[in-house]
Amino acid sequence: MERHLRLDVQEVALDALLEALGEAVDDTSQDDRVARLDAQAPGYAQYHRIGHKRQAAYRRLAADRAAAHRCYPLVLAALLTDDDPSSPRWLAQVLLTAGGWRRLQEELVAAMEGGDPLRQVCAVGAWRWADAVDGPVTERFLTARREAAVRCDDPWARERLAD
Repeated sequence: MERHLRLDVQEVALDALLEALGEAVDDTSQDDRVARLDAQAPGYAQYHRIGHKRQAAYRRLAADRAAAHRCYPLVLAALLTDDDPSSPRWLAQVLLTAGGWRRLQEELVAAMEGGDPLRQVCAVGAWRWADAVDGPVTERFLTARREAAVRCDDPWARERLAD
């Protein structure tokens, strides 16, 4: 899956979460620095905007536990669209606080077992932030990951699903 398509999916998920939270995020597209960087690296402006949206959602959810519980499915949906290696930690932390490590790990296993390639790749990235330890759930996740890599037709996703 191409990067711009992945960013589009991620931004839609974050927009849905922010709407449910009643949060607005300032438009950063008028920032000259962002515009210059976007000219050098197309897609940077959207990546930057997504980062602001993720942080706005995180700040609200970290401060409002009831909102984190109420919006758990939307937070999970946003997490499972974030293929960045480090940014999933913010939303994973919210889910750990709202639902506990066992629930989050089960949700990530379910995404690996039945999700599309993007959700599977994002589950791999989120797994490192899910406080996972060796055990039956970890084995299920690793088995599902190996099976997903074998079935995957998308070279980008297959490479990220490989052990």
